Amino acid sequence: MRLARHLSWPITALVLLPLLGCDKPSTPTDSAANAQQGLADGRHRDRDRDDDDEDDNGTRIPFDDAEVFFEFNTTANDLGLQVFLDAEGWKKVRVSDPRGREIVQVMAQGPLSQLGITELRFESAEPSPAEVLALFRPGDYRFRGKTADGDNLVSTATLSHDFLPAPTFSPSNGQVVDPNNTVVTWNAPGAERVEVILENADLGHLFDVTVAGTITSLNVPPQFLRRGVEYKIEILAIAENGNRTIVEGTFVTRP
Repeated sequence: MRLARHLSWPITALVLLPLLGCDKPSTPTDSAANAQQGLADGRHRDRDRDDDDEDDNGTRIPFDDAEVFFEFNTTANDLGLQVFLDAEGWKKVRVSDPRGREIVQVMAQGPLSQLGITELRFESAEPSPAEVLALFRPGDYRFRGKTADGDNLVSTATLSHDFLPAPTFSPSNGQVVDPNNTVVTWNAPGAERVEVILENADLGHLFDVTVAGTITSLNVPPQFLRRGVEYKIEILAIAENGNRTIVEGTFVTRP
């Protein structure tokens, strides 16, 4: 689970597929065979054939943004599916997997259906990587929706089972640092972007910065750090395909 994640959904209905726990493997790629076997059930058919979100009365427009990706925490060895979408004033959204099986349905009701929703972001529970990969095959995921004005929203996002290696970084492992001169350095091969998160939940401190993949260090503003305090640090390597690979640690500021 990401540090200090806060999600707020102005919705009245949300349906997600449940994730069942199982023993954790060492990496997501260990489950390639399990992913295919777990998706062999042919009972689910393409629901797009009787899709009631699209009709001939509304304009067909794309979402402003539609993303589906995995977040792999190499420290905890868990994996979660994340979805993000953005469109102006929608009242209903569905997301279907490459086989046409619906995995998400969100519907506004009452006054909210007249006003419409804009963004939606969520992540699944995070059991073992093998379990999650078996449930969600790679390929194109279809986003469908209806705006409060009656237009049809349609977009496609591609989910990949390819992950970047875990970044290496410093300071970590409880290393003591000078709060007036703390520099976070990392190596994240292949990353398109890198996100650096520092947190102390007891103090309510959160420092979150995303930089280009070519950058390998960051000076932490001394105003953020308090002396004699332990901070959590999290480095996310964000791949071009959208998948996140995370590594976590801690450091302590000098008294």
